[in-house]
Amino acid sequence: MRDLPRDIDADVVIEISKLLDDRAKSVPVPVHKLAAMIRLGVETRLTNHSIEELIVEMATTRGLPMLFDLPTANVDNVVPFASARRPR
Repeated sequence: MRDLPRDIDADVVIEISKLLDDRAKSVPVPVHKLAAMIRLGVETRLTNHSIEELIVEMATTRGLPMLFDLPTANVDNVVPFASARRPR
């Protein structure tokens, strides 16, 4: 893994590492849900986006599959596939 920038919280990196190491290798890592779990367990000034980026980078390094789940609070900006199609 690369050297971390100064603004990255080492406690967050350690917590992500623990959570990723405890997961089954064939089960996709739910990126958003894992970030929410870390947010509850570790006090940090990192944004959710920064935590998610760390999760993706660390899961990629381990060769783990990932699930890019959507946050449930912001579903108003999501267009369902069926309504996104143009009529013929």
